[in-house]
Amino acid sequence: MKKLALSIVLGIFLFSADYLSGKTPVGGGDKVSAVQISIVTPLGTNGIRSSEYTNFVSLNLLAGVSKNERVFTFGGLANIIGNEAGGLQFAGLGNYVGNSENGVQIAGLANISGDLSGLQFGGLANITTKVSGAQVAGLGNIATEVSGFQVAGLGNIAAEVSGFQVSGFGNIATRVSGAQVAGLGNIATRVSGAQVAGLGNIATRVSGAQVAGLVNIATRVSGAQVAGLVNIATRVSGVQVAGLVNIATRVSGVQVAGLVNIADKSDYPIGLLNIISEGEMGIAASYNEIGTSGITFRSGGKVTYGILGVGYNFKTDGNAISTLGGFGAHINLASWLRLNNELTCETLGTFSNETTYKAGYALMPAFRLAHHFEFFGGPSLNYLQTSDIGNKDIFPGNSLWKKFGSSKLKQLYVGYQFGIQYIF
Repeated sequence: MKKLALSIVLGIFLFSADYLSGKTPVGGGDKVSAVQISIVTPLGTNGIRSSEYTNFVSLNLLAGVSKNERVFTFGGLANIIGNEAGGLQFAGLGNYVGNSENGVQIAGLANISGDLSGLQFGGLANITTKVSGAQVAGLGNIATEVSGFQVAGLGNIAAEVSGFQVSGFGNIATRVSGAQVAGLGNIATRVSGAQVAGLGNIATRVSGAQVAGLVNIATRVSGAQVAGLVNIATRVSGVQVAGLVNIATRVSGVQVAGLVNIADKSDYPIGLLNIISEGEMGIAASYNEIGTSGITFRSGGKVTYGILGVGYNFKTDGNAISTLGGFGAHINLASWLRLNNELTCETLGTFSNETTYKAGYALMPAFRLAHHFEFFGGPSLNYLQTSDIGNKDIFPGNSLWKKFGSSKLKQLYVGYQFGIQYIF
């Protein structure tokens, strides 16, 4: 009796939905249904002709087929819409729209549509021709053109993007006018905007900024590259900033690296080591006011350069090995004369408990004696500090300020430096 009663109720419900739907008869033009109810096509109120109907509401126990959907579509597994969809489509597995979607699609696995104006949420992927809105997927978004947002756990793939791409793994696009943000990498042919990645950005041309936790790779950059580790580019018109290494063919701007800049041409590299093909490198022997004789390596472009050195201090009592690092800039006055501006930090006893630090600025005229040799020397302003109380001999007699305590010696004074350099 219960099964019979349930069958009668279901039959009445299906008949009522069919009657209230306002269907036009076969051959009477477009077929319109207020409500479609089905188990799986053709077991439903629209029968074998469900693909010809425009529905305002569709409730499909497993899967439903229709021509257009206007307000709400539910599918236990899937919704298959041949032409257009509006409102909300929800499916346990996937939504498919043949032409365009104006609204929201939510699927446990994937959403597939021609053009999207609205939102897509897919557990695995969203696949569309054009997107004006947002795509959110657990794995990836694939679209020809995107004007809005793409958010994916793995990757976004689009021909042209005017807006944002956000991905846990990577973004791939032909052209991007906006921003790409990825946990691992962004790959684009042209970017006019910004690329931000936890690992790397790869682009043919960038007019804007690239920011990566590890690597930026681009053919040409007109703007800025910023990376936690490495920037790689063919040409840079702007700024390259990396925590470790910048690599570029030609740079019209500034290269900033925590350690190394590499380029064919770069006039303004800022790094301890700069390997510039059209730049300058030299080895110098020098002496300063605290008694340190050292060998330094200077490398850079026509203007800025880095300084690395090692030496020996003849005045200190123990911990005599000196290490030096710093940055400099040339003011070119003539082919035989220039002014070297240098900021350096020297350390005595680097690996001891009683380290001596000296930080200073030096302004030194440099005279070119021959094609490869240069003599330099001039005054410096220095700050000297040590925790080795018995190391007073290295402190100069003149001072601008000093503080000698029981555990630390400090002094600000004017000193000097001179030396000769071989340029190659």
